[in-house]
Amino acid sequence: MTDLQKWQEVNQCETPEGLSFLITSLADEKGMIQGRERKFDASRMAIGLQFFMEDEAPANVLTREFGIRQQAIYLKSLNK
Repeated sequence: MTDLQKWQEVNQCETPEGLSFLITSLADEKGMIQGRERKFDASRMAIGLQFFMEDEAPANVLTREFGIRQQAIYLKSLNK
């Protein structure tokens, strides 16, 4: 999957559950997603997404890569 396709997939997520599933599927063979400066553990990020949606964690538990953080913020704003 190309980077553009990854961006498109993330932006098409309509639920936090769908985004969580996609985060884990975007991981490399070691279960990591390369962020701008460091690698993120995809399974921990999926859990962090749930905490973010419940206002128990800040948005920076999610990487900005592929628009993941942006989409999470968008989905959170829809649920309020």
